[in-house]
Amino acid sequence: MPEDRSHHITKRRQYDLLLVPSDDTGKAKGVRLAPWQIVSVLVGAVLLIVGAVLLVLIYTPLGPLVPIPNPELENRYNRELLALNERMSGVMQQLVELRAYNVKLRRALGENVTLTDSGVVSTGAQRQAGLPSRAQQHLADQRPQDVPTRQSVPLSRPVAEQVRVESQQVVFPVIMPTEGYVTRTFNPNQRHFGIDIAGKIGTPVNAAAEGYVIFAGWTNEDGNLIILSHAGGFLTFYKHNQSLLKPANSFVKRGEPIALLGNSGISSGPHLHFEIWKDGSPVDPANYVIKFNF
Repeated sequence: MPEDRSHHITKRRQYDLLLVPSDDTGKAKGVRLAPWQIVSVLVGAVLLIVGAVLLVLIYTPLGPLVPIPNPELENRYNRELLALNERMSGVMQQLVELRAYNVKLRRALGENVTLTDSGVVSTGAQRQAGLPSRAQQHLADQRPQDVPTRQSVPLSRPVAEQVRVESQQVVFPVIMPTEGYVTRTFNPNQRHFGIDIAGKIGTPVNAAAEGYVIFAGWTNEDGNLIILSHAGGFLTFYKHNQSLLKPANSFVKRGEPIALLGNSGISSGPHLHFEIWKDGSPVDPANYVIKFNF
């Protein structure tokens, strides 16, 4: 049976790997491997090399240096970059507008400010009495208006000379902001720049006229305070509220609830302290409120 003998010899075929030293001091060494062992070693070596290359590309800084084209990934990154550029352009435009509004309002409140390329430069800024410092920081969010520039009166003069009481014809009629009794009127000599309306806690406080909310938050002196900006350089203040119903930057109509009457801040009892300012100076609300009753 020559064929059977040849078949068994083929199945038992093996290969010898002979290692011969380059000099005569050592002896040659040999390793006998079957065909399947040789294939396994080659496949394992290839897989090891491929895995090492992938690890280097993924977990080392060399990865980005290897130009591997990926059209889908490039298109995705391009779309994200375009969207980011559009958002940045919108943010820059809003920043420019806010800086312009900030300058207008600060001028209306009696400050000498100038808008330059490096920012807003103040030259002799002065804070009006009765206006919370935190509210001044939020006046930049108000609706753009053409507010005339007006200088504040030096503080060394008597209080009665600092406050201008408007005597011209009323062009800004407002409604009473809440229900209750007027317990204290406008008295600039005592630095009381508005009226106090005593009422029940939780009574709705309404917008005296339509406008934009430029500040809505807490101050230590006035408690929950909300400030509205109106056309013609008018601002209205609503102080000592229990809670606020409108956020900053929102538009409200005349008579729309904006807060609830309370006793927050430095207050002697539940009441609303209501002020009207014109071009940076407080004015008597009695000259502007329709059907004002003491």
